Amino acid sequence: MSGWRRWLRLSGILCGMLALYFVVPVHLRMDPRNGARIIGGVAILVLLAVVVVRQLRVHIDHFDRRMDGLLITIVAVVVCFAFGFYVLSLRDPSQVVGLSTRLDALYFTMTTLTTVGYGDIHAAGQAARAMVVAQMLFNAVFVAAAAGLLSARMRASMTSRALTHATEPPD
Repeated sequence: MSGWRRWLRLSGILCGMLALYFVVPVHLRMDPRNGARIIGGVAILVLLAVVVVRQLRVHIDHFDRRMDGLLITIVAVVVCFAFGFYVLSLRDPSQVVGLSTRLDALYFTMTTLTTVGYGDIHAAGQAARAMVVAQMLFNAVFVAAAAGLLSARMRASMTSRALTHATEPPD
C-alpha cells in the first residue's frame, strides 16, 4: 500500500476514535438527541471495528506497520481513559477537580500520558486516583514499548542504509 493511503487510513481510524468519544451519550434518558447519538456511535464503532481488524491483519504480515498498531492502541486507550474520567466526574464531581467537559477529560488524560500534569485538573477522590495509577501503569508499559519499537525501526533503517552505502562503488 502506498504511503499516502497508509497515512490516510491511519488518520481516519484516529479521527473516528475521537468522533466516537465525543458522540457516545453518557446519559441514557429518553431524549430524541440521544437516539441519533447512539445510532451514530454504533455506526462509527462498527466502521472502526472493520477498519481496525483489516489494519491488524496487515500488521501481522508487515513489520513496518507495527508502529501504526501501537499508535492506534495508545489512542484507543487514551480515549477510554478520558471517557472513564468524564463519566466518573459526572457521577461524582468531587473525584476530579476542574473536570467538567469531555474536552477537559481528554486534556487531563493527555497531560497524564505526557507526564506534564499542569495541576489545573487533578484527581482528588480515591476512585479517580486509582484510575490515574492504572493510566500511569499503561503509560509505563505502552510508551516504553513505543520507544523500543521506534528505536528498533530506526536501528534497522540505519543498518539497511549502511549496508546499501557499503555495497555501492565509490564515485
